[in-house]
Amino acid sequence: MKRYIIFLIAILCLPLHPWPAWGNIFQKHAKVIWINQEEQIGAAYGRGQKLLEFPILTGDDETPTPPGTYVIKSKVRDYHSRKYDTPMPYSLFFDYRGRAIHEGGVPDPGEQSEWATHGCIHVEQPYMEWLYNWAETGRTMVVVKGRRVWEEDLARKTVYRRDIEEIEITEESREPQEMEETQDREESQDRGENED
Repeated sequence: MKRYIIFLIAILCLPLHPWPAWGNIFQKHAKVIWINQEEQIGAAYGRGQKLLEFPILTGDDETPTPPGTYVIKSKVRDYHSRKYDTPMPYSLFFDYRGRAIHEGGVPDPGEQSEWATHGCIHVEQPYMEWLYNWAETGRTMVVVKGRRVWEEDLARKTVYRRDIEEIEITEESREPQEMEETQDREESQDRGENED
């Protein structure tokens, strides 16, 4: 009986743990670039083994880097974005909207909340050149996990929630008074009295 309970608990927990899905990617694909937006860290895996870890910069809420599983569609060593009029060296394009992993500035962790990309993933040298030479078009998977969250964002949400609670309390306390004022105005208008 004890064995069945442990088995049942294990079965129930499997769908909640992401590793089986991600583990499948590592088994199917020899080369995977893993992007962890929560931590702003990237890693390159060859046959399931971590080969390289590097800091990254991704988009924010206004210009997001969408989570998902992609494949490197094309590589361009000296790409120049016409839309943003900026160089994007060592571009590894992973979607048809022009998002790429490419060379770009990555600020220190304390300053990252002030910076964001337009949806691409910035990686500094020498990591980017290594990734560019290592990745293969049509064969290297890109897994973008999570979304970018900063301590300042969490603090702002807490303050926002507190403000909402205060507004709700204030509105509840003012509501009867506002209703009385509205009723007084309506009564005076019915009597033909002027509010002046």
